[in-house]
Amino acid sequence: MLDRKTVEITFDPHIFTRQLERNFDLDFVEETVRTGEIEESKSELPQKVCFKKYHGKERQTYVVIALLHQEFIEVKTVWLTLGR
Repeated sequence: MLDRKTVEITFDPHIFTRQLERNFDLDFVEETVRTGEIEESKSELPQKVCFKKYHGKERQTYVVIALLHQEFIEVKTVWLTLGR
């Protein structure tokens, strides 16, 4: 598996069109991919992975669906919910 802490993270163009309507921060998306928990029940390993992280100060939970490629991680979808 890739080293999430150092690997390049790219974003599907779909993310940028959804960013304004879902009001999420790309820095938090990247942090979720790098340090969030892997949701095994929603992941289709080895390629498709679901990351989840609660950002306490903002009181928001980010859920990120990403595809693992040979040399990078591609973020496909982001959900943002208030609270845990």
